[in-house]
Amino acid sequence: MTMRTLFIALVLSLAATGAALAQQAAPAPAPAAKTAEPSPLAQEIIFSGKLYSPLKLTVQLPYTSQIMSMPVAIGQKVKKDEILATFEIPLETRMSEKRALSLASVKDMEHQLATAGKDIDKLRMKRKELEVMEKQNMATSQALVQNAQEIDVLEKQRVALQEKLSSEKEQAQQRLELARERFGPKANFNVLPSEGIVKSPTDGYILWINPELRKGVKLARDVDLFQVGTLDPILIRAQVHEIEALRLKLGDQAKVNFDSIPGKEFVATVSRIPWAPLPTALQQPSYYEIELTLPNADYSLKEGLKAQVTIIPKK
Repeated sequence: MTMRTLFIALVLSLAATGAALAQQAAPAPAPAAKTAEPSPLAQEIIFSGKLYSPLKLTVQLPYTSQIMSMPVAIGQKVKKDEILATFEIPLETRMSEKRALSLASVKDMEHQLATAGKDIDKLRMKRKELEVMEKQNMATSQALVQNAQEIDVLEKQRVALQEKLSSEKEQAQQRLELARERFGPKANFNVLPSEGIVKSPTDGYILWINPELRKGVKLARDVDLFQVGTLDPILIRAQVHEIEALRLKLGDQAKVNFDSIPGKEFVATVSRIPWAPLPTALQQPSYYEIELTLPNADYSLKEGLKAQVTIIPKK
């Protein structure tokens, strides 16, 4: 092989080696970036809550007394002013209530008012006589002035008595209405039944009854006897972390499940989001007590059931 042939072969070998090295040094093309789609599960807000009645009123015993009857039971539907229990009114209580219902003060003021009117009429008749006597120079103008002053004083007294009498009659009527709330419609200013009643404050259901409440038991004054409330709709109350609470809006729909009612899903609506958080330590995150409204037409849901709530907030 000639020198020229060896030189050409060497040049070709070096060119091939340089191309290979250049190809190895060139950076590989970056793969096309893929747009990451957020997972639907990452948008969900999941928390636990409990069921509460939106309206719950407590009924108390107005006097220390013995229970005579209790014609209702837990879960029973009741109407406003329906009798829930009756009790025997102690004699000293009846005497005190009768004194409060007495119209003696009203009658006394009516007598004072009639007397004031009669005195005014006498002074006016006397004024006419003084006017005639003055013309005959038998009475002085000073006597007429004094008579006018006396009439003015009595007129003011009569106005004060009229206002006081009106106020006393109004208070007497209010005391009678209060007595009828406790003793029934038969109570009046002269008659007071020996048996009192406890009535429902609203339409609803008996949610709770004092476990000590039964016929023949004597209970103290102002002790709680019943809780009456409504159950349709029913409320879910829950404490939600500040990050999740800011994502919620009124009207958001929620899926609700109960461990005690497996296999059934309910739909609730966010109905209250407070602006103020629950009290907490300064270094701790804040929680907000939100409310959701849940239809309960068949009354299958009861107070206290624990709910699992899932919400996908609106964008």
